Amino acid sequence: MNKPIYLTLSGVAMLAVGITLLLSTSIGVGTSKILVPLFLFISGILAFIFSQVNGQHKVAKTFHMLQGMGLVSFAVLIAIWPDTLDMFLKLTTYFIMAYGLFEIVFAFSVLRSSFKVDKSILMTRLVVGAVNLIGSFVLFMSLLKSTASGLTVAGFLIVLGGLGFIIFANRIKKIDPSY
Repeated sequence: MNKPIYLTLSGVAMLAVGITLLLSTSIGVGTSKILVPLFLFISGILAFIFSQVNGQHKVAKTFHMLQGMGLVSFAVLIAIWPDTLDMFLKLTTYFIMAYGLFEIVFAFSVLRSSFKVDKSILMTRLVVGAVNLIGSFVLFMSLLKSTASGLTVAGFLIVLGGLGFIIFANRIKKIDPSY
């Protein structure tokens, strides 16, 4: 199996989370409460596996390992803690904010390392990080309006995060075809 496939599949699982949130009024809140943590857990496990099977430099390996652990932790947290949609969306806001900051910190950490860096990959990571960081504030503001608008914004941002994983995995394949 191609090693970046783990990251691609992690992105697909994130896409499924976002789509589930976007369709939650159609498929039902009960179904969404099961699918969202499940898909996040799967995404986290796949991101963790990617960190272990790819010969990356130390910063990238650590980042992907922490990313996987963060996704799994968030999945468990939202599966057991929130008892209201509002609480779920607040936790999601914090997660998206942390994810955006994490992507930005990762990009700057790689820049500071002695590892040869592909600028297009770093730009992808910076853009995804910035969009999620700014998006977390938009999500917070939309929660003041209604939980329905919050679900839409959260779903959209998580879809973008999943697309970021997929784009990153494809860029890795293009740079190093031996993957």
